[in-house]
Amino acid sequence: MTNRIERVDELPIIFAILKKLRVQEITDKHFIPHGNWTGLSYGQLAVLFITYVLHSLTHRLYGMEPWLNQHKTVIQKLTGWKIGDKDATDDRLGILTGGLGENNEKSYEFQKDLNQHTIVAYELPTNLARYDTTSYNVTHEIGNDENGILRFGHSKNYRPDLLQFKQGLAVLDPAGFPILSETLAGNMADDPCYFPAWQRIVQTLGKTDFLFIADSKAASIETRVGINNGKGYYLFPLPKTGDTPKILRELVLNPPQIPQPIELEPKAGQDDDKARIVGTGFIIGKQMEATADGTVYQWNEQWIVCDSHAHAYRQKKSLHEKLDKAVGQLDALKPKSKDTADTFRAKADSILKSHRIQDYICLEVNETLELVKKYKGKGRPTQNTPYEMIEVRHLDLQYGLNEDAIEEYKKLAGWRIYVTNTTAHQMTLNQSAQYYRDEYLVERGFHRFKKGHIPVLPLFIRVPERIKGLMLLLTIALQVLTLIEFVSRKELSKNNESISGLVPGNPKMKTKKPTAERLLSAFDNIHLLIKENRKNVKGVMVEGLSTLQKKILSILKLPETIFNISFNDKINAT
Repeated sequence: MTNRIERVDELPIIFAILKKLRVQEITDKHFIPHGNWTGLSYGQLAVLFITYVLHSLTHRLYGMEPWLNQHKTVIQKLTGWKIGDKDATDDRLGILTGGLGENNEKSYEFQKDLNQHTIVAYELPTNLARYDTTSYNVTHEIGNDENGILRFGHSKNYRPDLLQFKQGLAVLDPAGFPILSETLAGNMADDPCYFPAWQRIVQTLGKTDFLFIADSKAASIETRVGINNGKGYYLFPLPKTGDTPKILRELVLNPPQIPQPIELEPKAGQDDDKARIVGTGFIIGKQMEATADGTVYQWNEQWIVCDSHAHAYRQKKSLHEKLDKAVGQLDALKPKSKDTADTFRAKADSILKSHRIQDYICLEVNETLELVKKYKGKGRPTQNTPYEMIEVRHLDLQYGLNEDAIEEYKKLAGWRIYVTNTTAHQMTLNQSAQYYRDEYLVERGFHRFKKGHIPVLPLFIRVPERIKGLMLLLTIALQVLTLIEFVSRKELSKNNESISGLVPGNPKMKTKKPTAERLLSAFDNIHLLIKENRKNVKGVMVEGLSTLQKKILSILKLPETIFNISFNDKINAT
């Protein structure tokens, strides 16, 4: 008789959700392996890889084979699949990721089918979608593939010296559920991405009457015209370039109407049930006209001019900090012997430019010349020592604060213009503020990719198709986490409940908005004891489910039976 133990942990939960998502069936529908492929299908291998990522918190392909061998009995009992010893090698995973990423259109069709099923299965709201991009820097050597995705470009991670690729992500409110993932070349500009992304979201949702929210790079005339002509709705902040700062200044300093307070209603799960004032603003109507593709288009927009008290406070504080640092550096600046008034002034100007406050400090360099005796020869001079008169330049830096400019900056701090083609009935001042303040839902997905439980970096894959396929699988892993949060928070809110016991060291702490990571970690260290002899193999669950674990399964709407893995199988003699 031999005994061994395998960890069960949260594996039954992950497999149950992936089964409800029909990841295996939809993957096998869209991606067919070549004729010599044997063993697990693409769909089965994809399910195992996503589970491996969520359980081990890494995507390294070479690590999946030993991980699978450590949990082989548990996984076979949970899935009913017969898994071979070499079904999850890094070579096979490389083929899988390459197959998923080799054709962009096939990838979009796969995502559309998968997400359409998920929206129905989980009854996800589809009235509001968001889109954004981020970049991932890699330390790969520079290649010669001009059409590849690893390129030099504007780095959002402040590493322009490294190759990078971009990732676009679209999510649905309020779950933050990803409905579109696209891997783009690292040197691609963001502006052209938004309208095609909106079109793909339309195909997935099967409608155009949802609100599309993105950052200021989406506010180009071409994007707004395209969405409006497609009978869609948008909400974008105008970029602070071109004529926008001038227009904003005029509207804020000479408002056409009295700004009204912006009140945000408390969200579900918040303890405070009072509305809070977060800013002020007003809405004006605009008749827009633009030419695109040789055609003149006209449409109506609402321009939402509003400020955020919190953002204004941060901007004012930042300005004072910059002024203090610049003043300290100006006080410490001393002229060199070779400096002229122009060169000394240039040094002072460079200090202001480095802090971007040249409009708020006025500089003046005073230059005076003094004739000074310079004695010739060595030793102490006497009355008869020859000398010559030379000019000595004295530079004096004077500076002062531009109080008028500073005061105007404070009045404009926190103000922004947002544009939307919705009507006043469809979009109020308060609604517009609430919608855009939830932009973190996209950023949270990026955070999980960069510093969270689904880390993209470090990335060891070099083939572009495999990088695209990997990001597609990681996006499905992100979907699992967002669905866990959406379902659990919705259930707790419906019953006006909270849950405790999720925070280590503080078991009494309650929350109505648990994170997926906390919920899954509550199932750590559940084990299956396996006893094996020549005639049979027996599996017995070591630990029973705790009250907290049963509560979590309840709010996730999963049956406790998914943890019934105990078995007693006979071994056939050969």
